[in-house]
Amino acid sequence: MPMRSTRRTLSRCLLLPAAALALTIGGCSSDEAAAPHDHTPASAKLFVNDVDVTANLVLPAGAVTRVVVKFYHDDGDEILGTELDHFAALNFTPVALATTAGLVDSHFAFDVTAQAAPGAGTVNVGWGHEAVADDLTFGPFPVTVP
Repeated sequence: MPMRSTRRTLSRCLLLPAAALALTIGGCSSDEAAAPHDHTPASAKLFVNDVDVTANLVLPAGAVTRVVVKFYHDDGDEILGTELDHFAALNFTPVALATTAGLVDSHFAFDVTAQAAPGAGTVNVGWGHEAVADDLTFGPFPVTVP
């Protein structure tokens, strides 16, 4: 009798955790659209030395400045973990205002060389699944070359 009682107790103890696990697994979904956030950004910001410079990107004349683009959901949360399979682009107006060189290890960071003479213009930020990063465009954001 003690053996049967032990089995019954063990079965009862395992039944509740097994039922909870089945409900948890059944409630999961691999559908990305069902997630509270997807990887498509609602906005972009520009950073130099970890400082948000979106309101006025200042590029010293003739110098190289590292500019990092960060993308955000519509609720303001930064989108993380997409740099390896998504791309950004910086497109300056006028075109001669600055040139960009992407970094090998980051699709969202650029070494930007400003023109030699002082000037002003704008930059648009591109985002996409391909290196041309033309799925979405954010901006224009003001740029000053002192």
